[in-house]
Amino acid sequence: MSCSGSNIQNMMAFPPDPSDGDRPARRYELDLLRAVSTVSMILCHAVLMLGAHRPGHEGDLLFWIGDVFFGCYPGVAHAFMFAMGVGINYSHRDRPVDLVRRGISLYILAFLLNFLRYGVYALVDGLIEGEFAAETVYALVVQDILHFAGLALIATGLFKWLRLKAYHMLIVGAVLSAAGGLLAFSYQGSPVMNYLLGHFVTTTEEASCFVFCNWYVFVASGLLFGGILRQSRDADGLYRKLFFVACPIALAYIVLSIIFGPFFLTKNRWYYALCLPDAVGLLSLDLTLLSLFHFLLKRVDASRFSVCIEMSRNVNQIYLVHWCILGFIDSIFCYLLGCVFSYPVIYLIGVLLILVSCWIADRWRRRKTMTKPKQEVSV
Repeated sequence: MSCSGSNIQNMMAFPPDPSDGDRPARRYELDLLRAVSTVSMILCHAVLMLGAHRPGHEGDLLFWIGDVFFGCYPGVAHAFMFAMGVGINYSHRDRPVDLVRRGISLYILAFLLNFLRYGVYALVDGLIEGEFAAETVYALVVQDILHFAGLALIATGLFKWLRLKAYHMLIVGAVLSAAGGLLAFSYQGSPVMNYLLGHFVTTTEEASCFVFCNWYVFVASGLLFGGILRQSRDADGLYRKLFFVACPIALAYIVLSIIFGPFFLTKNRWYYALCLPDAVGLLSLDLTLLSLFHFLLKRVDASRFSVCIEMSRNVNQIYLVHWCILGFIDSIFCYLLGCVFSYPVIYLIGVLLILVSCWIADRWRRRKTMTKPKQEVSV
């Protein structure tokens, strides 16, 4: 895992503070956006995985808060992918070959994570029971945000190799999103084809998460915005204009979501099959939060948010660690022992997951930093 960690460090993490004059300064507002998204993500995953064992959980308010509110609106996946696009503009490893290599590494790592968080337990259960259920295959091959991130980096590398500009990529992303929204759930073939095609368009809810067509628009938006931000000489003016455009759209989207329900414009209201109008609504939320964080940092020194900044630096490791721990809790306590946790306990587990994952990820990063020079010498 530590070997793979060096390849994933650039997935969503913003580059460190510049040590030379050529590298742009760190944008701490992105750190805050990623930190908020990380907290929401872990709480969502705890409620979604552990709360699903409660009878009638679909109608529970506390399940809705964890699953829909924390899981879909205040940042989370779409903010991570937007931030990844921004981060490419600030990375020294932004050549097409670098992006493709990182994408392949992430894609392979995604299957390793599948095995560590649920696959290993599904295989052991299959060996004990003497047969392998469909859930075993699902646990091993189900798509995750790491699969999508890998494909997105590969595609971005190819687009850059073709000398496409950021606004060209955004146009491509918007077209793909529109097509993905229309094609969602249109194919119901063999399980194998569902999983393969499910990388690009939504086939079934079981086989398709973070499909490329519907989600690349977030990465492309980040690429364009990051380029504009990097070249801007007046970040305050840029964020001020951005806020006055994005905030009304975000507020309107929230009101419409309250009236008509979450993702009311997307087929089956399936978060992972987001159509373009819903994607625009979520992007407006990300940009509104980003603007607010920028002006917050004009009044409060970034040093006061050191915990959030460290969390942002370690977001990839946090993602891996929290899923491995949560997969163990869900598989052993809920499936094997039949435990059903109350919501206060589930949310407490979520908070503890945040703390433990952040601590392990920080130890992981520090250990890698300490051993890296020795590795370079040995090679």
